Amino acid sequence: MRRPTIAAWLLVAAVGGYLAFEDALWRVPMPAGVPTVPILAVVVFLVALATIMATGRLEPVVVLAAMAIVASLLFDATFFEGAAFRDLGIYLKAGLHFRLGQPVYLDGLVTALPADPTSYPYLYPPPTLPFAALLSLLPRGLVTLGWEAGLLAGALAGLRLLGLGWGWCAVLLAWPPFAQGLYVGNVSILVFLLFAAGPWIGSGLLVGGLFKPQGAIAGLWLVRERRWRAIAIGLLILVGLAVVTLPLTGLDQWPAWLDGLAWFSRSQPFVPRTFYGLALEEYLPWVVALVAAVVVFGLALLGRGRAGLARLGVATVVGSPSLYAHGFTVALPALLELRALAFWTAIALTSVSGGLTWFGALAIVVAAWFLPILRRSTELVPGAEDQLHPLAGQVGPWPDVGAEPDQG
Repeated sequence: MRRPTIAAWLLVAAVGGYLAFEDALWRVPMPAGVPTVPILAVVVFLVALATIMATGRLEPVVVLAAMAIVASLLFDATFFEGAAFRDLGIYLKAGLHFRLGQPVYLDGLVTALPADPTSYPYLYPPPTLPFAALLSLLPRGLVTLGWEAGLLAGALAGLRLLGLGWGWCAVLLAWPPFAQGLYVGNVSILVFLLFAAGPWIGSGLLVGGLFKPQGAIAGLWLVRERRWRAIAIGLLILVGLAVVTLPLTGLDQWPAWLDGLAWFSRSQPFVPRTFYGLALEEYLPWVVALVAAVVVFGLALLGRGRAGLARLGVATVVGSPSLYAHGFTVALPALLELRALAFWTAIALTSVSGGLTWFGALAIVVAAWFLPILRRSTELVPGAEDQLHPLAGQVGPWPDVGAEPDQG
């Protein structure tokens, strides 16, 4: 068995230092609870000690995985300080306004964050309004329970489609992008499901753009793979939804939606941390952010097959004009292509509040497109590193995709 290298242990030390720095001011619960750094240190130490007692040795990947998972759970605990089901509340409020004939979309500049999180702008296109209106008619408790159950089922289904076992599904649900998406009730979890099902139901890659316009970037994989039937079905679904809902929404909602997007874009500099979220433009000049998105998109198009689809998930994140933690879920397939040490480093980078450092995880992925040492090998060697990878025994995501999966 290959001995751990000094470089691997230096990586563990660097990741540990990063987590300690990012978590230095965090408490559980906030703001006056127990500091998270000592909790993280004690739990990881106990995991390391238990591993040594059980196996007589300690691999760097064990410590990395423990740090990433524990840090994720601690960060998840901080979500409870925010409004639960906030995004679901936005959807329901938009449905109510639509039913009452009131404005749904932004019609002016926002210069301060609304006191009520459910009053954040509704950005989804008019075909979604009748469904939101229907939900707003139902008892709130019933809607919340059903919506969250649907999101949880969607997340689990997507993870299973990527090839994860049930145990690893539970672990990945604690990863902040999934945990936050579930906590606020964001539809991005369903977009992740459509993305994960892409090799089988390609049309879903286009339908996902109905909820998140940047999600349609993944639809270009269908062009790259010449899946014309899936493209046609996806476009028919989108056009069909627009036509079927038109008698309910009317034509006026469409220009109102476009105007709302424009007002949202103008408002982003006034409430950047909330309206930009984690988007690159929050941290970099827009020209630099645009160049980065174009470069990653161009590199993603060089990929073929399943790897190409995974790459476009990364391009979707980098190109998002407004991005929150749950938007990173579509990057998971590309992360799963990394070898265990690189994978858990990327998960650790996205297991704390951070900010621009979250893109460090994507930088590792892009680097792996050119550096085979960062990617999982076709010659998998049994050992701690492979066993601590969510796709243990498999080379990459979507292992069950046949040579000619369904192209609908």
